[in-house]
Amino acid sequence: AAEPRWARYVAAALDAAPVYQEEPATDGTGAEVFAHVVRPLVAPATERLADLLAGVPATERSVWQGEFEAWLTSQLVRLAARTLVRELAGARRAGRLAGATSRERFASFVAGAGTRRGLGDLFAAYPVLARMLGQTSLDALDAAAELAARFRADRGELVAALLDGRDPGALVRVELGLGDAHQGNRSVAVLRFADGARVVYKPRPLGQHALLDELAAWMDTKVPDLALRTARTVRREGYGWLEFVSHSWCRSVTETDAFYRRQGVLLALLYAVDGADMHYENVIACGDQPVLVDAETLLHTGLGQAMTAGADPAADALHTSVHRTCLLPHLLIGEHGALDISALGRSTDGTFPSEGLHWADSGRDTMRAVRGPLLSPAAQNQPLPDGRPLDGADHRAALLDGFRTAYAAIAAHGGELTGEDGPLTAAADSPARLIARATRLYATLLEESTHPALLGDALARDGVFAVLWTESEHDRARSRLIEHETADLWRGDVPLFTHRPSGTGVRAADGTWLADVLPEASLAAVRKKIARMDEIDCRDQEWIVSATLAARGACDPADRPRSALTVAPVPAVVPDASRLLAAVCGIADDIAARAVRDGGRANWLGLERVSGPHWAVLPMGAGLAQGYCGVALFLAHTGALTGADRYTALAREAVRPLPALLKALAADPELGAAAGPGAYDGLGGICYALVRLSALLGEELTQVLPDALTAL
Repeated sequence: AAEPRWARYVAAALDAAPVYQEEPATDGTGAEVFAHVVRPLVAPATERLADLLAGVPATERSVWQGEFEAWLTSQLVRLAARTLVRELAGARRAGRLAGATSRERFASFVAGAGTRRGLGDLFAAYPVLARMLGQTSLDALDAAAELAARFRADRGELVAALLDGRDPGALVRVELGLGDAHQGNRSVAVLRFADGARVVYKPRPLGQHALLDELAAWMDTKVPDLALRTARTVRREGYGWLEFVSHSWCRSVTETDAFYRRQGVLLALLYAVDGADMHYENVIACGDQPVLVDAETLLHTGLGQAMTAGADPAADALHTSVHRTCLLPHLLIGEHGALDISALGRSTDGTFPSEGLHWADSGRDTMRAVRGPLLSPAAQNQPLPDGRPLDGADHRAALLDGFRTAYAAIAAHGGELTGEDGPLTAAADSPARLIARATRLYATLLEESTHPALLGDALARDGVFAVLWTESEHDRARSRLIEHETADLWRGDVPLFTHRPSGTGVRAADGTWLADVLPEASLAAVRKKIARMDEIDCRDQEWIVSATLAARGACDPADRPRSALTVAPVPAVVPDASRLLAAVCGIADDIAARAVRDGGRANWLGLERVSGPHWAVLPMGAGLAQGYCGVALFLAHTGALTGADRYTALAREAVRPLPALLKALAADPELGAAAGPGAYDGLGGICYALVRLSALLGEELTQVLPDALTAL
């Protein structure tokens, strides 16, 4: 077999590496203190880029070179830092470092590691690292050269379409590597010009932005005084350019109300067309306009969800609801709490709930990796300064008014969207992104796979990526994607899949077409959704909106201003059994009306405590206090007292998943331990409910008690 391109690149870089170099200055923090070690790999790529830009004016060429060099250096030191820290520690313990101080000894290590011999020894011990650094360098070179060529070809139209025809002057900066890398280190970039103007480059097609433009224009004809703004675009085959939308605050209550009314309209529109992943970085608050700057996940019906106890109609209902848009408060949960990543809820700097890598003693011979919380900076999604988010009833009415108005327009005139001449049909074959798994999982795998223990043998690194097989054990569709996910991860990319809304096939980043992956064509699913949009569904979605906002309010500090209600004393009365029973039936009927039923199973959406003070709208779990076991027990008792079979039947549907759930918990001690023995939320309460329900619903429930006790 021919020698891989990355291997030839690394070999050439080693040949050109210095035999000796002076001890460099190693000021700085973090992994960048190792910049001199990777310089021999950065230099040839930078020189090659300069050759490819030979026809570009010298000042602009120097901008490209400088920005590329900084970007590639940052990538390579991030990949190599853990291994270099290990080698540094070994050299310190062996007494091989020269210097009187900790910083001098670190500088001597960096000087030696960046030489031909130092890099040769490093790559001999860690050949997988050599592959990673070489592949990243080549992909970065290809991506940057491609961007520069596209900019030169499109500059005239960018000025005309995105900069109002005013020449912005010379290119002065290129911010590379913004967002996730896909398809060979290609990512979003922002180009800045001498007069301060900026444009955004996206290395993927912008067909979904064209659809958003048409949907917004259609909505403007249905909702009075809307004028919903979308970002201007220049669309090309396989890539495109986007207007840079600058953030600005609302200047009055009227403007703020208008912002949230438009946010409500956008929420209804995205709900109708199965928009997803519209998190806080994808919406810019521009005065009274919430501007969506990433529309690649419209018509995103997506993959199904694998459930431990089988299909859950409430989970399916939440998955297809307004919640999936990520405009509403949406929590990432981890060992260190929760982080709101939604466009509506995120307002201030925060920390990721999971730990990440930090560097202690940077630039010293005691430098080491430590784990701790990572900062998650605030974005530009909020319309009010000082971190004041949507709070209480301040603008909730405007949000819900916009949602109701837009929902009613879609319900009444949705045929115009879905018809043969409608914008959705026109987008039937326009590529859209498929999010197969959480990007956070991919990012974790990429970070953990840089551990030096994995870089001596490719099979060891493959073992980290094999977690995808474990996660997809009962998920046939996602299992079909793993080969392509692994290939992307090996390349250092976040895996990327696209689909055409008219079909169920999926295309991988390398162009491979996988037929029949999706459970349903997204266009067909959206047509069905719009056809069944009615007053009942509108109320259901409004409940999710209100409950999600209420749950967010429950997470606020206890000392925030709250209104106090004075409740007058209620006189004592002798209870009337018939009135009490009528009240019980009223509650049971309301519970039945809110049940989500499908396939012989029933469940409910409710507010669940997910971490500390944080609550979220979720399908009910099996717990006694807040789960479907408690609801089933209430319904079963109501059925026994009234003789009404409808309550008893609903109770049976509610506990139908218990046998499969308890069997899974009994078979997996870790799952059982996670459920815990608690009476309110754990297995103790489930066992209690089983005993009580077996007397009310039939002896068959007692047959699963052994599994419950085993799990307990």
